[in-house]
Amino acid sequence: MKVPPFASLLAALGAAAFAHELDVVPSIAAPAVVLRCTYAGRDPVSFAAVQVYAPASSQAEFQTGRTDRHGVFSFVPDEPGSWRVVVDDEEGHRRDVSVTVPSNLAASGVAAPPQGPPVARWERAITGLALMAGATGVLYGFKARRGS
Repeated sequence: MKVPPFASLLAALGAAAFAHELDVVPSIAAPAVVLRCTYAGRDPVSFAAVQVYAPASSQAEFQTGRTDRHGVFSFVPDEPGSWRVVVDDEEGHRRDVSVTVPSNLAASGVAAPPQGPPVARWERAITGLALMAGATGVLYGFKARRGS
């Protein structure tokens, strides 16, 4: 079977688009809702525009803002229900999520503490290599001092 050249191109572009998917992971840390926004590669979605809509009104924005450099955004809901949150990095990635806020949010305490900023795999690899190189340098320094 003969495959048209543009079909291969479309398949490649589709895979590339999937690799840059926008993920939004909500967590509740009373009294706030914390959103951690990352790309599929776990890189943070820095300074993305965020709009929050209350359960009672799907037209008027409850709060607007931007994620920080770690891709984190938080808001304090004033009523329970299903809140709509739209995250847009203004580069073609947009995610619309629903966050359910329980009625006892203020009394529930911290459900799960937010984790530190996500670290990309390449950053961890470079850090590991730098630590190994540094330890090797220290060992060679002690060895050279003993030899002289």
